[in-house]
Amino acid sequence: MTRQDCCLCDDAKEVLEAVAAEGLCSWETVDVDRDKALLVRFGLDVPVLMLDDAPVFKHRVTGAELKAVLAGVN
Repeated sequence: MTRQDCCLCDDAKEVLEAVAAEGLCSWETVDVDRDKALLVRFGLDVPVLMLDDAPVFKHRVTGAELKAVLAGVN
């Protein structure tokens, strides 16, 4: 979950792009400001990374953290 003009969202996108380039995941962006239900659910808590419809990260994520979650290690 993301929104425009969000520096934390931009940082998360860079992490996702790097991890995806390694073939470890695929991803898509969803703008919370375009969906009233998502805006109510997440408000200012963006970015939110979802895995299997469950939030796994809010606000910040590193490549190492994301890789650990994707490998099933917390």
